[in-house]
Amino acid sequence: MGLSAVMEMGKSGLNVYRVATEVTGENIANVNTPGYSRQRVILETAPPATSNGFPLGSGVTISTVERYYDGLLQQQLVNANTTTGYDSTKSQVLQQIEPTFNEITQDGLGTSISNFFSAWQDLSSNPSGSAERQGVLSQAQIMADNFQSVSTTLNNTITTQDQALKPLTDDINSTINNIAQLNGQIQQTELVSGNANELRDQRDLLIQQLAENMGIKYTENSNGTTDVYVQNGATKNYLVQGTQTGSLATGGTTPATTVTITDVAGATVAVDPLAATPLYTEPDGGALWATMQMRDITIPSYLSKVDELANQVATQVNTLHQAGFDLNGDPGGAFFSGATAGTIAVNITNSDNIAAAGSAATAPGGNDNALAIANLQNTTIAFTSGTTTISNYYDALVSKVGLDVKSAKTVQSQDEAFTKQLSTLRDSNSGVSLDEELTNLVMYQRSYQASAKLITAASEMMDTVIGMIR
Repeated sequence: MGLSAVMEMGKSGLNVYRVATEVTGENIANVNTPGYSRQRVILETAPPATSNGFPLGSGVTISTVERYYDGLLQQQLVNANTTTGYDSTKSQVLQQIEPTFNEITQDGLGTSISNFFSAWQDLSSNPSGSAERQGVLSQAQIMADNFQSVSTTLNNTITTQDQALKPLTDDINSTINNIAQLNGQIQQTELVSGNANELRDQRDLLIQQLAENMGIKYTENSNGTTDVYVQNGATKNYLVQGTQTGSLATGGTTPATTVTITDVAGATVAVDPLAATPLYTEPDGGALWATMQMRDITIPSYLSKVDELANQVATQVNTLHQAGFDLNGDPGGAFFSGATAGTIAVNITNSDNIAAAGSAATAPGGNDNALAIANLQNTTIAFTSGTTTISNYYDALVSKVGLDVKSAKTVQSQDEAFTKQLSTLRDSNSGVSLDEELTNLVMYQRSYQASAKLITAASEMMDTVIGMIR
């Protein structure tokens, strides 16, 4: 081995530690970049050469520049993001409608129902009283307004969820296209032995973001690409396969917008919570599934209960009122019109037409019918969910909404804590430590200086040899 070989070793050292310094600099520059995985240079000895019958090393080379990556953690983060996307969306929607059933302010629907029947109780004490009769009409109007307000709020929330589907699917489609583009770039880069670590990090982050919006599964391929698909029973419908993409499309009209998945092969899958065999179960569908479930199942179930309550109040009051007699001794008419919370309205405009008496003979001073209507509040009635009183039925509904909101908040907090724990684990494995990188920077700097010194020493030795020849 001659002096030229020594200089080659110094040269390889300079090149290697220059690259190592660049990698360290890349890590430091991306210390705050979301999804970035720190990289390291893997060094190995250059192929040995034989000198005087002995194998001697010929310097150092870079085997690869690898990223700190844990595939299991990535899978766990993807699954956790899907669950978090579902639960956080559910919690946000429920919190939006919670004030509608808030009885603490004493001016909610439950209070107005109680005040309405109390007004009938007051009327029974003075059946001919103008103030008492007007009080019944006023409380009836307030109750009807509250029913309509609750119905409007719930219907508006359904519409809001429906309108959220278009921008949500647009965001999903954009992410799908970006993943496919990165697949192509990664594949081309690695075909020519390039380093695609940063591109892989970007793709991993996009997959996490996609998983938050909708339930997905993915497969990492040997050619550097990642396929993304939804599991429809035993069938895999691919949203991304190499550089090919599927898409999500919305159709129909508000508030019944449909969402359809078209995979790379052109097959379609409906995203429908009301389907006989739904695509997802509750927590594994992400924000998209939560939005559709809130629109199609949860909020309509609350609305149907409020509608049933309004219908029972109107029906029961009308039945008794039509059996009574007003101040003029005439039979009472229908007190309410409409059969749902959104359509219920007071049908009587003249307080003299309120049928407080139980018979024509006792009119106008009779109070039998007023007492009967007042007692409706605590009379057992057959509802769809079972036999109960009007007050208890509404209280049960308010309790259910409150428990649903509380449960959703608790689950969301648990999801966030779990996701934070996974992110911390990822950071400990793949995140950039400035202390470690600065240590490596000093180490590579010193190694670079040593390699330069080796070249200087070999150069001085060569000058000595040339001087001897002269």
